[in-house]
Amino acid sequence: MGTQFWWFYDIIAGAVLLVCIFLSGRKGFMKGIVAALGLVIAAAAAFGISGAVADSLSGSTIKNSNAKKLEKCIDSSTFTDKYAAYLEGMGYSIRVDKNKLGNILDSDVQYDEAIAKYVNNINARKVEEDNDILLEKVHEGYAVVIGDIAEEALSKFAAETSAAIIRSDSSGMQELIPLLRDQENMHPAAGYIAEHYTSAAYGTLICLIAYLTAFIVLGALIVFGTNAFLGGRETSAASVSSHIIGGVAGIVSAAAIVFAIAVSVRLWAVMGNDEMLFFNNEAVEKSYVFKYFYEFAMKL
Repeated sequence: MGTQFWWFYDIIAGAVLLVCIFLSGRKGFMKGIVAALGLVIAAAAAFGISGAVADSLSGSTIKNSNAKKLEKCIDSSTFTDKYAAYLEGMGYSIRVDKNKLGNILDSDVQYDEAIAKYVNNINARKVEEDNDILLEKVHEGYAVVIGDIAEEALSKFAAETSAAIIRSDSSGMQELIPLLRDQENMHPAAGYIAEHYTSAAYGTLICLIAYLTAFIVLGALIVFGTNAFLGGRETSAASVSSHIIGGVAGIVSAAAIVFAIAVSVRLWAVMGNDEMLFFNNEAVEKSYVFKYFYEFAMKL
């Protein structure tokens, strides 16, 4: 993943600004204002539409599809095997007995505390004096393992999203782990992961696509429609002040367009799992201006 092209984002933003100021200033006051308002209205409407579309399309159909894919990648030993490997890789030089770990996961206990206690007694001595640090590593293990499962079945973005959700709140694992240990049916576990951990990733993807589609369609309809209505010439006197005000309105138009470009870059970064040479978050974060539009785009 490269960051050497970070400067290109600011050049794009600057080029869009200059072009919009020039074109809007050339059109004059009336058409410049109308174009700017049209793009702002299109952007605002696209926000509402994208959210509604994401809520609708990322519902049961996509969740069921993801659950089926997840179910094919897991069995009753998947979580135990992956989690045991994680525990052994924490740097404590321990060897996990999968049967004992499985007994913990099959018992009616608070898994965090029970796993931390087990790790601290594997070698008949405490491997970590600070219990809070050990519990934090136990929680991280949940994120790593579920992320691995999501990546294998779905995508890296789904894995990153799942891991981030678990890192912020791992309480759901108390409900998920018994489902993952079911000897006969993995469907409930797969459904739980699809519902609580991977759905957000696909909601984001759909929201980004819906925003771009709505903005382009609405923006084109509003701008071309109003231009056709106003005719081929400026309706007010073609004075210097008219062109100046039109140019100022071009700044507003540029902001709406640059934001749409930021959404496009965000979409490419998501689809490319943030590993593409040009479309990646790390490169954007090094920019001076474009990154502020991108930060807002990441909230979609």
